[in-house]
Amino acid sequence: MSTPREELIRAVGAARDHAKQQLTALEQQGHPETSRSSSLYLALVGMRKRLMQEAQPTSVVVAELEQLVTLCEGKLASIKPDLEDALKVARAG
Repeated sequence: MSTPREELIRAVGAARDHAKQQLTALEQQGHPETSRSSSLYLALVGMRKRLMQEAQPTSVVVAELEQLVTLCEGKLASIKPDLEDALKVARAG
């Protein structure tokens, strides 16, 4: 059985992994959304690191995830469900 924090770390990790896949694909295409994709990926990397290192308040995580969801338009729309799942876990925890 895992803790709510472990579930949140897993959910953020899944979103991060998806964001990395999308970033790689956009880089290979030379797509104009590459920089936005990179920003999203790096934000998720940082969030996951902070979650693993310190007891970050859930309200901060929820606010950050809500902001990241707004970036998921165009080619990044496929990442939105992963972020929404992480947001759901964060709100439940």
